[in-house]
Amino acid sequence: LEETAAAAKAKIYENLAEGAVLKGTIRSLTEYGAFVDLGGVDGLVHVSDMSWNRVSKPGDLVSVGDTVDVKILKINRDTKKISLGMKQLTPEPWSQVAAKYAVGQRIKGHVVRLTDFGAFVELEPGIDGMIHVSEMSWSKKIRKPSDILKVGETVEAQVLAVNPGEKRIGLGLKQVLGDPWEDASAKFPVGQVCEVKIGSLTKFGAFVNVTDEVEGMIHIADITHEKRLEHPNEALTVGQMVKVVVLELDKDRRRLRLGMKQLEPTKTDEFIAAHQPGDTVTGRVVEVH
Repeated sequence: LEETAAAAKAKIYENLAEGAVLKGTIRSLTEYGAFVDLGGVDGLVHVSDMSWNRVSKPGDLVSVGDTVDVKILKINRDTKKISLGMKQLTPEPWSQVAAKYAVGQRIKGHVVRLTDFGAFVELEPGIDGMIHVSEMSWSKKIRKPSDILKVGETVEAQVLAVNPGEKRIGLGLKQVLGDPWEDASAKFPVGQVCEVKIGSLTKFGAFVNVTDEVEGMIHIADITHEKRLEHPNEALTVGQMVKVVVLELDKDRRRLRLGMKQLEPTKTDEFIAAHQPGDTVTGRVVEVH
């Protein structure tokens, strides 16, 4: 019986060829793949060859007893090992990326993974795009992607780059929100006074949140007339609300320069407030023309 079974198995091996597509039955599952009964001999579908999409474990995709279509990838006639594939029966997703995704296109996907430098978004099974942390906000200083995104969240993004050869799609999140600096000139003309919150302090000045997406800067020299400051923290604290005036706006460089001392009354203002036309005053001659 053993000799007969061995002969039958050897005959099956002889009739198998690499590239052939067969039907088989899932006989057992392991952490690294699934063994498939091809009608007397077993082949292995490695977990990486089950789907173009990520598969954590074979049991997520198939169960013992399932009938599946498989392609023979490799036959080792010396060791009697047969490598099978399931994903090879469907087109490789990246082969169709150039025709489906174009720069400037807006697409939706869900966040599948976060790293220190960005977020990976699944656009379809087997196709992920990446939003770099620098493309998440126009002005907010985002330390890590998890500050604004979470795994499983559905997001809309704009395609920034497509490279099928390297299997990369660059995405932008901030582009779909609209550039807040486009209409900043109309919202914050030079001379406009507004109230803002101190966001952070540096040696040379204070950064303030004019809006959620637009940040302005008060240079240390524009904080007060009263005294020369060595550091902004001598006059300001993070979170403090202050009144400022717009001194300069550069949309191209995304810079909004603000001032506080310009709203403080000067000695001239105080003198004018204390005197009326017709008052007699005394003074000292400082220059003659």
